[in-house]
Amino acid sequence: MKNILKQVFKVLIFIIVFFILLSITSNILVLKENWFGSDVKSFYKLEENSLDLLFLGSSHSYAAFSPEIIEKEFGKKSYNWATQQQPIYISYHYLVEALKTQKPKIVVLEAYMLTIQDDYAGEGTVRSALDRMNMSLNKIKAIEVSVENKEDYLSYYINIIKYHSRYSEIKKQEVVDAIKNKTLSNRGFTPLESNPKVNFDNSKCLNIEYTSKISTKNLEYLNKIIKLCNEENIRLVLVTTPTQMGESEQAYLNYVEKVAIQNNIEFIDLNRKFGEIGLDFSTDFYDTTHLSKFGAEKVTKYFLNNIL
Repeated sequence: MKNILKQVFKVLIFIIVFFILLSITSNILVLKENWFGSDVKSFYKLEENSLDLLFLGSSHSYAAFSPEIIEKEFGKKSYNWATQQQPIYISYHYLVEALKTQKPKIVVLEAYMLTIQDDYAGEGTVRSALDRMNMSLNKIKAIEVSVENKEDYLSYYINIIKYHSRYSEIKKQEVVDAIKNKTLSNRGFTPLESNPKVNFDNSKCLNIEYTSKISTKNLEYLNKIIKLCNEENIRLVLVTTPTQMGESEQAYLNYVEKVAIQNNIEFIDLNRKFGEIGLDFSTDFYDTTHLSKFGAEKVTKYFLNNIL
């Protein structure tokens, strides 16, 4: 009997060591993509129940809302858990993940991606959001709803399958950072430089009154977020950041606004607040869809002043 227990113990130790080494190796090889938005892993370093606000969404969010300004000007702790082109179904699973350790009073969902009607995002978008997410049942569900082909699931469950060939590209510092579990400490915000050549006029789009129904999948996950926030007694705020809009995009957002009204949820369209915010095309935009760091400062202050 003792010999059996010894063998079982050895097997358990082997399994534990194997998965620790697999985790470290995966963390070394996986693409970090720390040059924009949240690097995902940094969220897990937050002190439990330390957030007052949680931002979810795409690059429109991570270029617009600065947790540093929110803390300095309003005394509130926040995190911008935004990733490039983050689809609503990933935003939902991020919220589920966040609620494991955080109890934010307000969740801000940046709504632009609800105008995108494809049921699946590109691989780069999905991987930048999910590859560095901690493994859990929630991550497995996120993979299954985000990846179209089932045969690709395994490379998301064990991402070393995808990135094993990167070993020749790895630099010493990347290994050190992975072992130390070093992450980007920008709280998800990416300050962008000004581009004085940016200029656009949304007046025609903003006058559109008709609606276009968003995709079934988008509506399903928007309703899931609404339901989860209601269950957790979290105030949900939908927001669109200042950006150049097309007529079809505005029609989708008009539909989102109706859903918000039906569910007694705030919907703040900052495209209608250029004058009140004091936005200046010569300084406040990076391109036609993203604010510069100067525009982000104005938008962050205006937005927080209107929701707090």
